[in-house]
Amino acid sequence: MTVIPRARRLACVLVALVAAAGLFRVQLAEALVTRGDDALRNGDATGALRAYDRALHLDPASAIAADRLAFFLALRHDRASAERAVAIASAALALQPRDATLAADRGFAEMRLQRWRPAELDFAAAGLRGDDARYDHFAARMALRRGDRRAARAYAQRAIAADPTFHPAYALLRSVR
Repeated sequence: MTVIPRARRLACVLVALVAAAGLFRVQLAEALVTRGDDALRNGDATGALRAYDRALHLDPASAIAADRLAFFLALRHDRASAERAVAIASAALALQPRDATLAADRGFAEMRLQRWRPAELDFAAAGLRGDDARYDHFAARMALRRGDRRAARAYAQRAIAADPTFHPAYALLRSVR
């Protein structure tokens, strides 16, 4: 009977774990996003942030992990978090250029940084990609922040075309006539 040395067994186990992590990184990232969602529901914002960050680190192509992390950071009230949210959403959009949610996340972060034009463009892109009146309405609000009433009207009209029951767009349109 051959006895395998302990160091060799440990090396085999480590190689197997590394191979499994490589093969199942997408599933592990999804599990971490779920864990982050659970932590957030339980009021553990720090744990949620850590889980989303680890998920994105495991799978940089995960739009869901990038969305959760960027949105969470955009909601914080500090400049560094907003800057990081812009960077995360931008990197994710480079991989998923048609993702409306990521564009909106970046728009929220840009809005937090008071960068009205980039926020407007991101919300407008999100509105087009997702056919979502809310994002067109946000784009209109950003245009108003810049003093561009004409663009605000156009976005409000686009919001109404996307959803004729979206009353905030009607109210905005009446206010800029």
